[in-house]
Amino acid sequence: MPNEQVQIAPSGHNASAEWEVLNGLIGEIYDSVLHPERWNETLANITNALCPLSWDAAFILWENSSPPGARFVAATGLAAGVQEIYAAVYAGRHEWSSKMMRYGNGSVIDSNDIMTREEFAKTEFSRNFLAPWGIDRLIAVLLDRRGGERLGLLIPGPGDRDVDRLKRGLRTLAPHIQRAMRISDRLATLELAAGAARAAADAAPFAIFSLDDQLGILAANSRAGQYEKAGFIHITGDRFAFTHPASQKRLHDLLRSPNPAGIAFQALGEDGRECPVLVARIARQSAQQIGGVVLGASLIVTLGSAPGETPVVEVDRVAQWFGLTPSEARLAVALGAGQTVQDYAAQRAISVNAARFLLKGVFRKTGATSQAQLLATLARLPIPAEG
Repeated sequence: MPNEQVQIAPSGHNASAEWEVLNGLIGEIYDSVLHPERWNETLANITNALCPLSWDAAFILWENSSPPGARFVAATGLAAGVQEIYAAVYAGRHEWSSKMMRYGNGSVIDSNDIMTREEFAKTEFSRNFLAPWGIDRLIAVLLDRRGGERLGLLIPGPGDRDVDRLKRGLRTLAPHIQRAMRISDRLATLELAAGAARAAADAAPFAIFSLDDQLGILAANSRAGQYEKAGFIHITGDRFAFTHPASQKRLHDLLRSPNPAGIAFQALGEDGRECPVLVARIARQSAQQIGGVVLGASLIVTLGSAPGETPVVEVDRVAQWFGLTPSEARLAVALGAGQTVQDYAAQRAISVNAARFLLKGVFRKTGATSQAQLLATLARLPIPAEG
């Protein structure tokens, strides 16, 4: 906006110019939703466009009367320290504030309708705070309420000016400011939730991928790249794929399943190493937007611990410790990672009876008599010394 004031013309005189200015301000209001740091500038442009001379201050704040206090959202044209003094001494206590509480959201209020300027001049708020700036009138818009707090846009100035243009303009802008503030609150809440989810995902000792129904990657935590380097997965054009063909087939089979479900298995890397995998198929996420619906995740895939932070006992160490054959050790480790005998048989392309035969050998050599006891036995294995 140019520095000179653009005045809104009275109704019937240059109405198109009036609406052009208001439309520009409405655009700035919604732009401030995406760029909250611009609210101060937006308020400055509102005062420049709508206010009479010497009405150059405006602020948006949450105010409470019990206990008294205020939180400024945006401000323009206020002298240094004014916000702090108002919040600490006058917020929720002065006559304008208490009398405005009875008005509903969306109201455009003229302080002259609350009390005369002469009455206001006798108040402590006027004498000790506003009089030095020549302020004895206020135009306010009540925007929202939250518990005992109310959100308002307040524009003060000297009462001997014509404020009809200002009030007319605010009646047009008020619903847009209300919507903008609510959208801004919603976006901030979602951003906080998303930030907490990202932090939690990044703190996990394993990779987490959110995939759509074409295996496109919608989100991944900070450990995800390590699994590509370790040769367990390929990421091409933001599409996820296991290096191990049988593991990739299990993903596609899960997507074709009519009901949400989950599977656990061991994926193989390019060098034959194993990595525990847990896949959950979920009801596809969706969000409404202008023009349609945005579709989200269909699969949540987690891959073991980070390469080098082995999440299960190593096959070779289990084999050496208990004298197991390689096949028996692989079955023991798979069961320790949460697989069933049936899962292991399907992954290794052997019969369930063959897997059960291997399990008998595992039980005999480890001394376990059940899978639960086997898991406890594996968990008690000493950690090998480094070096």
